Amino acid sequence: MTQETATKPTVITNAPFHPSLAVKDLPKSRAWYADKLGWEPSLEPPELAVYKIGDSFFTLYETQYAGTAKSTVMNWYVADMRSEMARLRDRGVVFEEYDFGEIKTVDGIMTDPGGDMDAWFKDPDGNTISMLSPSPESRARLQPPDVTGMVAAADLGRAKAWYAEKLGFEPVFESEDVILIYRSGDTVFNVYKTQFAGTAENTVGVWRMQGIRDEVARLRGNGVVFEEYDFGDEGKTVGGIMSEGESDINAWFVDSEGNILALAEEPA
Repeated sequence: MTQETATKPTVITNAPFHPSLAVKDLPKSRAWYADKLGWEPSLEPPELAVYKIGDSFFTLYETQYAGTAKSTVMNWYVADMRSEMARLRDRGVVFEEYDFGEIKTVDGIMTDPGGDMDAWFKDPDGNTISMLSPSPESRARLQPPDVTGMVAAADLGRAKAWYAEKLGFEPVFESEDVILIYRSGDTVFNVYKTQFAGTAENTVGVWRMQGIRDEVARLRGNGVVFEEYDFGDEGKTVGGIMSEGESDINAWFVDSEGNILALAEEPA
């Protein structure tokens, strides 16, 4: 990051949010995503694979904590659920079957009263990905991008207050005691209620922006506590910020539900 870009910080609510999926063996996972889903990374920085799906992005990254997240980590929106499921099943993808009492999957698909369809599958590291096909009414109302982040919460009321007070987010849609949907820049992320909140010991989402040092200072003023990490030879945080040479790279914090979230410096 140059001194010039540091003078033009991005506020977190205007920054894009990208789901971050933890894997143990990046080449193995990269091969699975190519073979099973037909996706190839757009960028491959060290120990990362960055995927562009439509106008959306998500990343795979190596960590010893891969497999700890027991909640859904990402939504993928498709136009035709059944044809996409058939394509993926032909490639060997296995869809999960869930029974939530009043509603359950049938042949891998859960359909709500409004006509929205949902299906789930897991990658080799146990990351649960939701494949969604909204009804025309839902799609027109929410206008979802191709990929959205999923953030687990044990208490939606507590999470809603925390995201408003600490980060400045207000939901654009909410279903009581089920889900909160937020817009962040030109992206969307969801905070949803689940018994598996807090299980992920890895970073679950990243906001990419310019001027993270300024944003760290601003968020600290709101009461956000930034983590201190020591990655050994790979570096460590100082004052909550990890740098490489004169460039700031990352900063991490934990939300009210125990989710590890990050700010990442976006090159000019």
